[in-house]
Amino acid sequence: MQEIELQTLSPQLTLYGHVTSPRAASLRAAVEADVTQVPAEEGRRVEAGDTLVELDRRELSLLVDQRQADLDDLQAQLRALERSHARDQEALKREQTLLALARRSVERAEDLQRRNVGSPTAVEDAQRTLEQQALAVANRRLAVEDFEAQREQIKARARRAESLLEQARLDLERSRLTAPFDARISQVQVAPGDRVRVGDALVALYDLEALEVRARIPATYMPRVRAALEAHDAPQAMGQVDGLEVSLTLARLAGESPAGGAGVEGIFRVHSGAGEIPLGRFMTVRLSLPAQTDVIALPFEALYGLERIYRLEEDRMRRIGVERIGEWTDASGHERVLVASPELSTGDRIIVTRLPNAMDGLRVSVEGE
Repeated sequence: MQEIELQTLSPQLTLYGHVTSPRAASLRAAVEADVTQVPAEEGRRVEAGDTLVELDRRELSLLVDQRQADLDDLQAQLRALERSHARDQEALKREQTLLALARRSVERAEDLQRRNVGSPTAVEDAQRTLEQQALAVANRRLAVEDFEAQREQIKARARRAESLLEQARLDLERSRLTAPFDARISQVQVAPGDRVRVGDALVALYDLEALEVRARIPATYMPRVRAALEAHDAPQAMGQVDGLEVSLTLARLAGESPAGGAGVEGIFRVHSGAGEIPLGRFMTVRLSLPAQTDVIALPFEALYGLERIYRLEEDRMRRIGVERIGEWTDASGHERVLVASPELSTGDRIIVTRLPNAMDGLRVSVEGE
């Protein structure tokens, strides 16, 4: 039997979760090449920029040289086109001068024929020369006018060649795989001599500074948990795994409830004590909820089922319906169950001995009384 006292206590929940990280990356090959070196080792910590895997650079270097040669060729074509354009402009002036001379020759030949001192053949020859020169001027003018279009075509091909060259250089850089952030390596999936293709998994790692623990919170406690989060009073928790104590804070709730189960997963941010805990490790989480008033702490043996205890009244057991608030650990380290009921008052005597035939109205005697 225990004489109770209504108190203000912070309920605790025992949850079971697993370690995750939103900054867990699976690094994959961006190029096809042979693996030459693998400095990465599973379980080892690395810093941002550390080399994890090195691929054979020779094929990629040859491709860079080819792309550079293509670009050089197009740039040379552009310079040649500009020189040719300058020659065409100068030649057009000369062709136009020759055209003017050919017109005057036709005029002189026609004048001599009108005065009967020239022959029709001379006129025909002068006209033929004029037509040929007019065709030459038209062709030269067309070449000058086509210059802009030809230059833009070569420039467009040169820009494409520059892009391909940059892509080849980028692929060459990607032959050396480095850690994107400070992390711990969880998997190494290649070895020297392997031939990797684009998209093949090479190394998996995760950020130790962004570890989280996901643990399901029963639906019964969700209203209080949500209220605490909405009030920006994030519940604190303590995790235990392999003898380590890990300080946690409930950061948020999962966006969906697991199929086939009640409650929602709570996502706890790890503050300290994570040490070398591997990703996916199961962890026991002790979650502290906001303090509740008018609750009592009882041994677990005092609770029958989920919602009833027995009060001692005139040597008889009287059933009291209660709401289970959570668990609580007293100063001596003993775990207690917290319950609340408007029917309870300070000084009430609660039966804490487990009786197999407990029922309302059963007469009992208290030893020592």
